[in-house]
Amino acid sequence: MADSALEYQEPPAGAPWGLRDMVVAGLATIGLVIVGVVVALVVAVAWSGLGLPGLSPGVQVFLIFGLEALLIVPAWIWGPGKHGGGWDRLGLRPFAPLRGLAWVIGGLVAILAINVVWEGIRQRLGWPGQPDFLPIFGEGVGGLALALFLGGVVAPIAEEVFFRGYLYAGARSRWGVVWGAIASSVVFALVHVTPGVLPPIMVMALIFVILYERTRSIWPCIILHGAVNSLAFIGAFLAERFPEMTG
Repeated sequence: MADSALEYQEPPAGAPWGLRDMVVAGLATIGLVIVGVVVALVVAVAWSGLGLPGLSPGVQVFLIFGLEALLIVPAWIWGPGKHGGGWDRLGLRPFAPLRGLAWVIGGLVAILAINVVWEGIRQRLGWPGQPDFLPIFGEGVGGLALALFLGGVVAPIAEEVFFRGYLYAGARSRWGVVWGAIASSVVFALVHVTPGVLPPIMVMALIFVILYERTRSIWPCIILHGAVNSLAFIGAFLAERFPEMTG
């Protein structure tokens, strides 16, 4: 009953923020990250100067992902904060659970298939693959747990609010679904900086857009994004613990 009541969602109203707002929000995000990095370096130097033991890798990573969470701040300030509305303007709306779950599962299958195909192409081309980020979270189950929390929860929420809820919504209102999807997905892929995985990341971003369009909510995008990241971390953890599985 609850699912059927949410089965049809009205299309989200056109985002009132324009290209100028999005550019300013993007520059503000870069500025916040730079300031955060500088502050972190100053703290680290001061910490070392006091003769205190260095910050553990887990604490350092937590601080880094804390900077990524700042993506939400410019999205709000130059989005609903400036133009009115609430978090629903950024896509944080209720959705039909069964329909949303179906799209999440379909999206996950598609992304895994695309990654398998691209991995074969990438190896033939001799391009570098995705770096293994798991070691920076620390060793053992504790490191995996931290990776799953930061990479599987914090990062997906921040990135989906900014890239789909804010950037795509604004681009969609100005240029339509197709060009809005392409523009926001290109930006999403470029910020991940590893050339060897840009194509599958861009396709993954397009799949997130499809989920948003079909469910009218970024929650399914967040769930799918978190699932993809979590599976990558779990796979890296198992490969490290049981190398014979990938041998």
